[in-house]
Amino acid sequence: MKRIFHIITHFDLGGAEKVAVSIASSPNPEFEYHIVEVVRGVSSYSDEFIKDMKNCGIKYHRSLIGFNKLGIILFPLWFVFIFLRYRPAVIHSHTEIPELSVYCFYRMFGWMFRKTKYIRTIHNIMLWDEWPNIGDMVERFYIRRHSNITISKAVQNNYFNFYGEWPRVIYNGVKEVEQQPFEGIDKAKTNILFAGRLEYQKGIDVLIEVITKCKDKKSLVFWIIGNGSLYWKIKRLKDNNQNVHYYEKVYNLSSFLSSFDYLFMPSNFEGLGLMSIEASLAKVPAIINSCNSLNETLPDEWPLKVDNNNLEQYMELFSKIDGFDRISLGDEAYKYVKEKFSMEVMQSAYEDIYQDSEQ
Repeated sequence: MKRIFHIITHFDLGGAEKVAVSIASSPNPEFEYHIVEVVRGVSSYSDEFIKDMKNCGIKYHRSLIGFNKLGIILFPLWFVFIFLRYRPAVIHSHTEIPELSVYCFYRMFGWMFRKTKYIRTIHNIMLWDEWPNIGDMVERFYIRRHSNITISKAVQNNYFNFYGEWPRVIYNGVKEVEQQPFEGIDKAKTNILFAGRLEYQKGIDVLIEVITKCKDKKSLVFWIIGNGSLYWKIKRLKDNNQNVHYYEKVYNLSSFLSSFDYLFMPSNFEGLGLMSIEASLAKVPAIINSCNSLNETLPDEWPLKVDNNNLEQYMELFSKIDGFDRISLGDEAYKYVKEKFSMEVMQSAYEDIYQDSEQ
């Protein structure tokens, strides 16, 4: 049996964290999966995250460090003892904090564990915004070991343009989940969901413009779920609009998606767009900006997408939103993602790579 260690930022909500759990939930008896956090997750959802890992039979290892930079620096010093105990065949990292932490571990102790295979899933188009020089060193480490896997063709193309390597694409697999009602939904109106980090990447300014222009459309209700540096803009929007509801977090949001009529994703860029896939599995049509990666989550001729976050195109869609055949659109999206983003296909693709490890 091969031990596979997934390294993630923290035990909390997040797309990369969800992907790690999805891979590690594979029932294949040839592998034993562990998940390790670099920074201790301390939110109200960390316990739920741990419960999910336990239910999937995933072993987990907690960090004692609550700060990102300190967590990175100290990670090698405590992780080496876990490594010596379990001797994993593969270390699989997700996003910059774990990737840098694993790089530091290798620089300190890699000479002791030369047979270890390093895998890295690239989840986003934009990399190393805060640490570009450090990022260049880390990228050379993963490129030399042919470790890189991307989650979409757009991420693959972007990585080639920046770093000259053409990694393999493995689309994220998404599991269909049982749906339940979301409290507070007004079934007499059209309920539109935005869920994501409140950052530039997610198109927050466009979201605000659209909602502001829809202020007088009494039939529309907007639900915003997320947190981030642009929260102050969303707070101001909510205070000035009675048709806006806000939640910082909703754990297991994917199980409530069918309560909403539409998903709205005006993202400026995405690594892939898990929320769009999850909405389609719940047969909820998504209104999207047709940016690279996000446009891979829906059929080519999808009618609810706009180019370059064009405000006029959005307003045209929202002006006739009550006239769309929402049921047919939901069925079309469901069929598309069910075939393209299979959980079993993703797990099998990664496990084929794990099998190639030397141990």
